[in-house]
Amino acid sequence: MIRFDHIVKRFGRRTVLNDLSFEINKGEIFVIVGPSGTGKSVTLKHMARLLQPNSGTIWLDNESLSDAKGAQLEKMRERFGYLFQGGALLGWMTVAENVALPLLEKTELPKDEIARRVQEALEMVGLEDAVDKMPAEISGGMQKRAGLARAIVRKPEIVLYDEPTSGLDPVTSRTIDRLIQQLNHEVGVTSVVVTHDMQGALSIGHRLAMLYEGSFVEVGTPKEFMVSKVPIVQQFLAAQYIGKNFLQEGGVK
Repeated sequence: MIRFDHIVKRFGRRTVLNDLSFEINKGEIFVIVGPSGTGKSVTLKHMARLLQPNSGTIWLDNESLSDAKGAQLEKMRERFGYLFQGGALLGWMTVAENVALPLLEKTELPKDEIARRVQEALEMVGLEDAVDKMPAEISGGMQKRAGLARAIVRKPEIVLYDEPTSGLDPVTSRTIDRLIQQLNHEVGVTSVVVTHDMQGALSIGHRLAMLYEGSFVEVGTPKEFMVSKVPIVQQFLAAQYIGKNFLQEGGVK
């Protein structure tokens, strides 16, 4: 569904993505992990065409996302929802108004239909009672859920998550994980998740990819990832106190 073919991205003299090639399947939860500064969010931004590669091609099905322009690019972007790292809610708008923004800006739907879709999205993330609240009046976890409602209100095929559990307590983090799984199971959304949270990554991901020095050094199922012989993978797992007992205790499906 999404394919990177030999993607190179440089910022000045620094190469962030170095000949990166991989494919994400339709209906998959694909999780990108790795140390800070390795290019995880940069990879995600290329999928939404917020960044352009220096070389290589990104494909969406059989169309080149890298080369798309004008109406073609707009149509391809409509297939994506994006949950930004901080939720990115506008502080002077209510939760409902924030969620309605993509519909107001990108569609000509009547007001009653927009209201219905906003309510539906908020119910899906458990925020139906926060319609009239301002972002400052709700918790960080609720802000993330409101951001997710905004990302899915146009019913995208693909949702991109940039550190969806960053800054959240463990209980709230697992709530966000369950929402990602719910969208995948009930609606068939293809999900691409960038995260440092290995517990969540191993619990929800169909496949995990470790990005290190601009390339994927490991790609596999959670069980394959856990037994990887790549040193940086094992170091990353050990740093979050995740060992073989995580497999035995049912933390990995």
